[in-house]
Order: sequence, then C-alpha cells, then structure tokens
Amino acid sequence: MKILFLFSLSFLVLFPAEFSFGGSDPILITRSSSMSQVIFDGKWTHSSEWKQSSHDMYSFDDGNSIVHLRTAHFENYIYIFIDPIHDLTLDKDSDGATVCFDAKNNKTDFFDDNDFCFSSSLSQNTGKIFQGTFENGQTTMKQILNPDDFVAISSPSDENDRYSDLIHPSYEFRIPIELLERSDNYGFYFSVYDAGTDKFFTWPEKSQQNALYDFPTPSNWGDLVSPDKSLPELPLPVMILALLVLTITLAQLKSKHRF
Repeated sequence: MKILFLFSLSFLVLFPAEFSFGGSDPILITRSSSMSQVIFDGKWTHSSEWKQSSHDMYSFDDGNSIVHLRTAHFENYIYIFIDPIHDLTLDKDSDGATVCFDAKNNKTDFFDDNDFCFSSSLSQNTGKIFQGTFENGQTTMKQILNPDDFVAISSPSDENDRYSDLIHPSYEFRIPIELLERSDNYGFYFSVYDAGTDKFFTWPEKSQQNALYDFPTPSNWGDLVSPDKSLPELPLPVMILALLVLTITLAQLKSKHRF
C-alpha cells in the first residue's frame, strides 16, 4: 500500500491537475491519425473525414443556434472543425470563425506572447494569426506572418455535412503545435460570427466579442485538455522512467525522515 501511495503521489507531482475551468466544462481533445487524411476545403468533405475526433455541441438563443466543434491532434498539428449549422445566410468574406489558445493557460487579464488567435472568413483560403504583444503602452493582439503549414479555410457546406443538409458556412483549421508549444492543457476560446444577424456565438458564453478581431482576454477563456496526456505526446518509456525515479526518491526521503 505504501508503494502504491508513493506511486500515486509521484504521478500527481509529475502531472498536476492545474485546470482552471472557470465555470465551463473543459473541451477534450483526442489523438487521431486519420487527421492526416483531412481534405482542407473548408467543409466536411466525406462521411468519415472528421469522424475520428472529439465532438462538442453548443446551443445558443434557447437552442435555436447550434455550433458543432470537433477537435483532434496528430503529430505536429492541432485540427479543428467548426460547424455553425444555424447560419443559413452565406455572407462571403463576412461570416467568420476564430479559435484562440493560451499556451501557458495563466488566465491573465491582458495578452502576452503565449496567446494566439486564428481566424478564418467564409470563402477565403487564407486565415489570419494574431499574437499577444506589448506596444504603445498597452497589450494587444497583433497580426503575424502565417507559417507555411498553417491552414484556415471556410466554404459553404454540402450534402456530406454530418449535422445538416441545409447549406451553411463551415470552417477547418490546422494549427502547428510548435507555434503554441506542446502542452496537455491550453487556455481555449472560440467564436463564430453570423454576419446575417450581426451576432457572435462564443465559448465560454461568459466571454464577449463585439468585432471580428476584438478578442476577449484569456481570463475569460476556458480549457482545452488532453485527458490521456497524448498531447504533448510524451513517450511512454520516458514517463515510466520519470515515475520510477521520483518514486524511489520519495521512498528514500521518507526513510531518512523516519531515521
């Protein structure tokens, strides 16, 4: 029993639960090798394309507005699909979606250089990336150059969409993990803008966004969590070795204390 206790304690020391849910359940992300087969055309292209990914559904306005979110990671990328099935007006270059990450998940009331937002607009093949910076005496989100392997694309859905046969905008993202740094717990925020109704639909709902590039600060964001810690994909032998070393160290310290 003592060894089991020490092993459990060492696991908690190595991998503490530092989630700051802020009143919203975390969004869970899974590892999926099928993501390498995604066809980036801004829509659900075939029946199995995004099937092997984590799924969350959010309803707004008394259930009349629904956004489906799918998330996954594989090797060097995080993959995100956003499907606002309630938006039945196609407003080219105006409808949009944004996902934001706080790499350190420190829930600050200001932006810093580990905060990133990725935006896409309907019918555009190139998205935009914003990073926290300090300039002119204040913190802000400033657009930076896109890495070559970054993808943010949107287009109208078609009959292959999993959630609705009615045509609506949808959004696909491929985000390089190295831009964020690897972690099993990010601060996370996403929004969808419906230009037809001039409304933002955001998660967490406590967050507010009034303009396409006017992002709420990380203190209002939720959490994106890899529950099995497959992100950041720490190799199992390394994990086991670290646990054993820490367990032996704790056992030795316990014996010395008794002596």
